[in-house]
Amino acid sequence: MERTYLSYLKFMFIAFGTGILSKKMILLLAALHFYGLIPFFQDLYKLLTWPVLILLFMVFYFFVRDLRYINRGAPVTAKEIQDPRIYFSAERTFLSWIRTGISIVIFGFVMEKFDFFLTKLALMMHRVITLHASFSGMSIIFLVLGIINIAVGLGGFMLTVYQVEHGAYHPHHKLYGFYGLSLLVCLSLLSYLLIKLSI
Repeated sequence: MERTYLSYLKFMFIAFGTGILSKKMILLLAALHFYGLIPFFQDLYKLLTWPVLILLFMVFYFFVRDLRYINRGAPVTAKEIQDPRIYFSAERTFLSWIRTGISIVIFGFVMEKFDFFLTKLALMMHRVITLHASFSGMSIIFLVLGIINIAVGLGGFMLTVYQVEHGAYHPHHKLYGFYGLSLLVCLSLLSYLLIKLSI
């Protein structure tokens, strides 16, 4: 279940970030007087921001809904502890958390570096490119959420290995609850910043 939801989140956050980069491209194209490409990036911005953000809230809802149906698992037998497939499965899940976290962090850096590029370009060309404060806030949210992904993945992996070695595995509801709360806060902040950006 985790790997599926993490794949959705990674794809949607990259799509949302691409929408924000499209908005920044509009500023760049306007400063360079390439007005012919602006409608394309405006359409891309509209397609990849609010619809994707709504889909992210839906993924959050389904993630929370599915957590209610996960009960405590049966005790892990001694034979299962010896089975390397349990550890391989835990490693695959851990790597999925890491991939998602790194993807979100990298996209946060890309968004921030594009702001830096626009600022330096404006200075070189002696033109004004006004960057909304929301852009910077979105980059920070991406970075924070990516780091939380990595931390939660590491914590979940260590807990899983510990529990399996001690013969009793059960889902990490508190860890999932922390991640769900963090995700909800980040999505709410992104919604707020997107509203400010649209005004």
